[in-house]
Amino acid sequence: MHAERSGSPDDASLLVRARAGDEDALRLLFERHRAALEARIRRFLPRTVQRKISVSDVVQEARILAFARTGAFEPTREGAYRAWLLRIAELKAREALRAHTGTSKRAVGREVSHDGDAAGPDGAACGPSPSEAAMTVETRDAVHRTLATLPPDYREVLRLARFEGLSLREVADRMGRSTEAIKKLYGRALTRFGTAFGAAERE
Repeated sequence: MHAERSGSPDDASLLVRARAGDEDALRLLFERHRAALEARIRRFLPRTVQRKISVSDVVQEARILAFARTGAFEPTREGAYRAWLLRIAELKAREALRAHTGTSKRAVGREVSHDGDAAGPDGAACGPSPSEAAMTVETRDAVHRTLATLPPDYREVLRLARFEGLSLREVADRMGRSTEAIKKLYGRALTRFGTAFGAAERE
């Protein structure tokens, strides 16, 4: 394997460390396969849809789920973790596509509806974000319990980016920080969230 030739730990070694709660190993393991995940997601999102749905946003959704579930993942063969990540990426791409399709249909319905409650006073659609809509009630409760255990700045960046659906640039403006600083904060928050969520599920 390339990782072995380059002297960096292989997937199996990183997975052992990640399952033990090593956040750096978990981050490195995911980033090693990011390019393959992005390619898989692009396969399932038509180009016209990619103008509305960011591939990087879907990758982050996959990252959240993978970080939450890695602690319970049991590899059965070489390459199993990569294959598992690719299945998660495909799942999240399909969810994003369904959410986008549903949002588009609702938008058309609002255009022809005379119901004054269909949209908020600023014209924005009311209702849950795609991230929230894709969750079961049980999972959503678990997510919010885990968020409550995080430091305030981690909670805020995840709330703004994942539940309000703001871009990282918009999050940076809202939090009064540079976009680069928010990217780093967001990455650390996702890692911490995934580790905490996975640990809570194993209890």
